Amino acid sequence: MGKETIHNLKRPAIERMLRIHNELKASSYPNCSTMAREMEVSAKTISRDIDFMRDRMLMPIEYDAALHGYYYTKEVQSLPTIDISEGELLALSIARKSLDHYKGTPFERPLQNALNKISANLPATITANLSDLSETISFKQSHLSNFDEHTLQTITKAVLDRKTVEFQYKKSGYTERESRRVNPYHLTNFHGKWYLLAHDHKRNAIRTFLLARASQPEIIDQSFSIPDDFTVDDYLWNGFGIWSKEGDMEVKISFEGPLAEHISENTWHPTQDVTRLPDGRIEVVFHLDALEEIANWTLNWGANAKVLSPRKLIELVKQNAQAVIDLYS
Repeated sequence: MGKETIHNLKRPAIERMLRIHNELKASSYPNCSTMAREMEVSAKTISRDIDFMRDRMLMPIEYDAALHGYYYTKEVQSLPTIDISEGELLALSIARKSLDHYKGTPFERPLQNALNKISANLPATITANLSDLSETISFKQSHLSNFDEHTLQTITKAVLDRKTVEFQYKKSGYTERESRRVNPYHLTNFHGKWYLLAHDHKRNAIRTFLLARASQPEIIDQSFSIPDDFTVDDYLWNGFGIWSKEGDMEVKISFEGPLAEHISENTWHPTQDVTRLPDGRIEVVFHLDALEEIANWTLNWGANAKVLSPRKLIELVKQNAQAVIDLYS
């Protein structure tokens, strides 16, 4: 390890820039050679620091050839450093680790580049703490859907530009694809799968599309406006999953045994309301706009979960359970 590398470890870039800033503020017209000798680094290092301050921090630095030094063209009170709290440091660390959710998507590289740039501009002590925190936090993604990256990129652009898009779509259980022309309102990643909320031109209604089933997207040069009465929350949080809306229904399910405690420890839906019964059971009420996913979720808990209402959900759970029995008969 060379002499300059050792001193660079002891004197981080932010510290050198602060020293340069103080010299500029004092109107002492520092130059690369004098500052390099004082801080025991190369003149190229100081030159890079000054370039960074001028070009990236947008500080008003100019060179005076007559005085052979740099100066501020207008008053600067302080160096625009990054002041980060302990909580913000933890959040940044979590953001770095959560990149695992975006592996294989068009967002992975831009997000990684952005976070790397932020980390590069942090003081050395904060960067070290950030690395330490990253080793103590992890995310586990249950599964990722298979999708075409070009499709996601095209749909994302259409959503941002509010342009109509057309694609080929294969509905679940079907073998043939059909052409769908939609106004794309919102993209969401739900349990590792990318979905599009869009107004379907042919059906004149908002539908949910799984991007893994879409192909050959083409943006149409036709702009649209999102209706004032459309809110993402109505479509993402009123349902138990990602299925399209069917209505407004109150769902009541009873849980018993050790499962009751597990269910009550978690928030499964924003509308969740838990009632504890004297015999140890609990009754959970949800207000949902679709039933297919809550039916499958209930069956996950076997005989420890019983649907109390509505009748439509009871029949749906019975049908699904009978289908499983028939499969193994």
